[in-house]
Amino acid sequence: MTAQGHPTPISERVRLVIELTRINSEHLRGKSRFAGVEIELESALAASRPEARTSQQLLRIEMLRDRLWEADRCLSALEEERARLEAALANVEAATRTARDRDPR
Repeated sequence: MTAQGHPTPISERVRLVIELTRINSEHLRGKSRFAGVEIELESALAASRPEARTSQQLLRIEMLRDRLWEADRCLSALEEERARLEAALANVEAATRTARDRDPR
């Protein structure tokens, strides 16, 4: 807090680390979700031979494949966001090192 009672703005580095922590947490949840759907799909596929599946079984398998595709798409988006944040953090840290090297108080 500042002397006037206003919150002190957090540094860009801290903001990026907080955001990376959030992304990593979401990524772990997403991987768990993906693994769960993958297990369900494997179980549904193993439950009967392809030529003996009912329309309900086929519909369930299709739904599980859609969920697996969506979970994979979400993981990819999180990985792209994490790469962007990591690059931004590296830039902030490089700028901080450069500034510190110029003014080594």
